[in-house]
Amino acid sequence: MRLLGRASFGNRRRRSSRRHGLSLLEILVSTAILLASLTAIMQVLNVGHNSRLSAVLDAEAILRCESVMGELLAGVRPLASSSAEPFEDNPKWMWNAGISDQGSTSLLQVEVVVEHSPTGDQVNSSYSLTRYVRDPQIFLDAGEGDDE
Repeated sequence: MRLLGRASFGNRRRRSSRRHGLSLLEILVSTAILLASLTAIMQVLNVGHNSRLSAVLDAEAILRCESVMGELLAGVRPLASSSAEPFEDNPKWMWNAGISDQGSTSLLQVEVVVEHSPTGDQVNSSYSLTRYVRDPQIFLDAGEGDDE
């Protein structure tokens, strides 16, 4: 029995010793799988990068819009309509302000829109903010009436 066991072990050794490496087909298949997985990974990274950039631009648009609205309501900027005004620190960002009278309610509708002008592969971003404020002219007219 030992002889049979040794003989079959020797035959296995001979069969396995005939193959020393990978075939060309196996190399091509593994290379194709590697390239396909790298392509998928690069697409995921690109989507992640664009999402991050979009989130950063959206947050900056919100902050810039609130800043312009605060300046308009505080009187730093004149409470008047304007269009395509660039920001001083970054001319890629533009803002528009629209002031409209709401009739007999003595309210003004102040709408500020901030937009980012994209260049290259950047994402476009914009934000709009609307507030209703009392017409400051009413307070000025009331102050003039008290002086008389």
